[in-house]
Amino acid sequence: MKNILSIILVTSLLVSCKKEELNPVAKPEPAVYGQGKLNSGTFKSGDDAGSVVNMQLKWIDVNKILTINKQELFITLREAYIDKNGNPATANHGTKSFKVMDAKGNNEASTFTVSAEEVYKLFATAKFNYGTGSVDVFGASRPAGKRFDKNNSFVLTWAFTGTNGLVYKWWSVSIANVELYSSQPEIQANNNVTWSVK
Repeated sequence: MKNILSIILVTSLLVSCKKEELNPVAKPEPAVYGQGKLNSGTFKSGDDAGSVVNMQLKWIDVNKILTINKQELFITLREAYIDKNGNPATANHGTKSFKVMDAKGNNEASTFTVSAEEVYKLFATAKFNYGTGSVDVFGASRPAGKRFDKNNSFVLTWAFTGTNGLVYKWWSVSIANVELYSSQPEIQANNNVTWSVK
């Protein structure tokens, strides 16, 4: 009995002296996700000057813990082409920072436009090897006013900066596949918006 009481006493002391900073399991950070949407507009082949899309972006924290004060927008340019072996391929011309904006409140939409001219300026110096050496993406075959064609597509992505100093820019597969809150359109999550040239 004496030994059992001693073991209980030692165990109680060890448990009560546990230091939280030595706990190997980190406390999870609060999370936020985005909902981007193409509201209207299109990029038209042969009409760069008149091509504009109207977008909106929300940041959403369903637990109402975080506050986001900044959102950065990025654009990726892609191009479908036929490779040197006659196979369909996709050229990824990179991702560029498009705009930094102040964020509105939780689940409040910020609206903005993206023009074909703005996208061209981001990628004007892009080069790519289509199979015969690196060339200018926007060379002589893409004159002013006709820089984008039906082989081009665009992806808008984003990063949120919180008042806690953390940056949120990577999300789970369920968000990437638009599965999270899929039955609730007002808070449905996604991590990009894509569009192409008509």
